[in-house]
Amino acid sequence: MSDLASELLCLEQELQVPSFSNEDALLLGLCAAEWIRESGKPGVFIVIKRGASTLFTYCMENASSDNRLFAERKINTVEMFEHCSMYAGEKYKSKGRVFESYYDETVYQCKGGAFPISIPGTGMVGVIGISGLSAAEDHEVSVMALKKFIQKKRTAEAAR
Repeated sequence: MSDLASELLCLEQELQVPSFSNEDALLLGLCAAEWIRESGKPGVFIVIKRGASTLFTYCMENASSDNRLFAERKINTVEMFEHCSMYAGEKYKSKGRVFESYYDETVYQCKGGAFPISIPGTGMVGVIGISGLSAAEDHEVSVMALKKFIQKKRTAEAAR
């Protein structure tokens, strides 16, 4: 396994959430949009799912319907492997294989941008998908949104 693949698995463990409701999906989506704006990034499409339900979508200025399709393909990859979309590609690459040789690229995409939403002891309950930037930047947005979301949840719980 490559160093990057190992780092991605560690990040997945680090970014687990204590719970995930419909309200949490809204908060996570707003965290993503806020982080994108603060970073000065151009148009991005954000999708958040819990199970089969899409709970949040947002098409920022300058994003397109193509970005929605790419976000959904990355989400499909996370739902299949229960790991971030970047990990799926890295896993195949580290074995000397090409992901697209095994999976239909009109359905799955192993580029960065989709990340599992997992609860300790439960496993994956949802996915955040980002598209509109480079694969590395899409991955960064999903990670930073989850970090910001977790921080806000901890702050709210500490205030109770």
